[in-house]
Amino acid sequence: MSPRASRGAAQEDGSTTPTRSAAPAAGDASGGGQVHRALAILELLGDPESVGLGGPAGTVEAPTAFGVVEIARTLGRDKSQVSRLLRLLADAGFVEREAGTLRYRIGTRLFSLGVRAVSRRLRDEADALVEREAALLGERVEVCVRSGGSAMTVSTAAPDSELRAIGWVGRTVPLSCTAGGRAMLFDLDTAAVARLIVPEGLGQAGPAAPRSLDELVVRIAEDRARGHSIARHEMDRGLLAVGAPVRDAAGAVVAAVTVGGPDSRIDPVLAEVSAGVLRAAADLSAALGAPGTPVAPSGAGPPSRTPRQRRPPTPPPVPPTRKEGVS
Repeated sequence: MSPRASRGAAQEDGSTTPTRSAAPAAGDASGGGQVHRALAILELLGDPESVGLGGPAGTVEAPTAFGVVEIARTLGRDKSQVSRLLRLLADAGFVEREAGTLRYRIGTRLFSLGVRAVSRRLRDEADALVEREAALLGERVEVCVRSGGSAMTVSTAAPDSELRAIGWVGRTVPLSCTAGGRAMLFDLDTAAVARLIVPEGLGQAGPAAPRSLDELVVRIAEDRARGHSIARHEMDRGLLAVGAPVRDAAGAVVAAVTVGGPDSRIDPVLAEVSAGVLRAAADLSAALGAPGTPVAPSGAGPPSRTPRQRRPPTPPPVPPTRKEGVS
């Protein structure tokens, strides 16, 4: 290899060691090297602290931005090479260039892809989780997400045929009077709760449902302090439900796990059901990469737990209704 070629490779690697091999990696010949460099740029813009830049990582609304020279110096790459890659990434929508400062930040297309990936992962993981937990807890288990001022069921399973019903997935219920709905409000302040609830109102509900925004805010605070929400006779008379929030990799609440059924059956084992809901929410959060939640090794299933024997309703039995299990 010529001295000129050797010097060029060393400059690209950011190395001053003349004896370093300048032979291109196999991936470089097929464009793999360029892909890796582009990914390094995206990682830097998306998580600057992880590569030593420090400072705040920014937010979705105002992500952190960096100049070409700063990016090139941090990654140990040639400035002109980094500039070319940034232009390609900007053309594809993966990064954006600020008009005033000419600095680059992560693009909205990556956020969109990330949201879709989390949504797909959430549904896939939720389907497996509700089947497992329904068998363990002996009650209907649901995973719901927020849709405006409502909680929408995205996955559900029951341990037996008597509680199965067509049309559970996609059904919406109010946030204010359901355990899952309130669990998804844990991170919101009063103003944010009002923006969600006031336009649609508190809605029709059971005898113990909150009747005002102030009462709802108090209940959210009580649920938050407890770590999980409890809705007793709120969606309908005789129903008791427990809910816990599910968080994503950013730590934001994106869903809730809930268990609900007749008060006469749930109340005697409320502590056990509450622990199961919290455990299930933690498992689902871990699957989504939430910080502070342990991730099981690849191929490892959930901890082995003995299924709970379902307690029959106190006579007279409560007949299944359209609302049973709503949480």
